[in-house]
Amino acid sequence: MLMSITLRYRSKIQIENNQIIWRGVILPIPTDPTLKVDVDQITCPALLMVGDDDQSCPILETTEDIQQIMEKAGNHHLLQVFIYPGAGHLIEPPYSPHHWAANFKQVVMLMGGQAKPHADAQEDSWEKHLAFLQQHLYHATPQAKL
Repeated sequence: MLMSITLRYRSKIQIENNQIIWRGVILPIPTDPTLKVDVDQITCPALLMVGDDDQSCPILETTEDIQQIMEKAGNHHLLQVFIYPGAGHLIEPPYSPHHWAANFKQVVMLMGGQAKPHADAQEDSWEKHLAFLQQHLYHATPQAKL
């Protein structure tokens, strides 16, 4: 099945050193609103952290699209965006190993990112995640009394 998917999108897939870059499969970002997630309906704070060297998906373009949709809907103030130069697709907690590529079924998919900038993004994003959760969840519900 994966091979048929690969063949179907062959004109949009880039192959470098026997590694597949899937970014082109979903570019350009659809203009039809029915094909998009309803981010204009978001009514709670949202956090988006992306690596600008993501080779798995067009995250910079998608981020810009999300920002534009939320701006148009008047809920842009709910969105916090952090873009990490040199970071790849999966920004995990600090000290997780950086995987520039990953085996997926019978292909190697590129995740992107360089080791040092990606590691820096892991550390910085972890602190920002915790701050976001503390700001929006910690005092959001009444505290239990002991």
